[in-house]
Amino acid sequence: MTSYAQYKARRKILKAQIKETRATLRALRAELRACRREMQHAQIDHLETYIDKARPDFHAVRALGRAATADFRKFWRRFVFRLKNRQE
Repeated sequence: MTSYAQYKARRKILKAQIKETRATLRALRAELRACRREMQHAQIDHLETYIDKARPDFHAVRALGRAATADFRKFWRRFVFRLKNRQE
């Protein structure tokens, strides 16, 4: 059986360990936050570089989209015109 003094000493040691563990956990959380921020900045930099490289492609896609839309409109107008002429 342990005495009251031994119990108090053991409790004091455990409280110190808990306090140390909490401090370590806080430090690790802060380090994790800093690493996440660094990773996000690296990802943003990578995406900006990718977008800068892809800008000419965006313009080409836009031009192709406009040409395709114009061709579709021409086709649709001709199709509707032919249908109207058949009915008359």
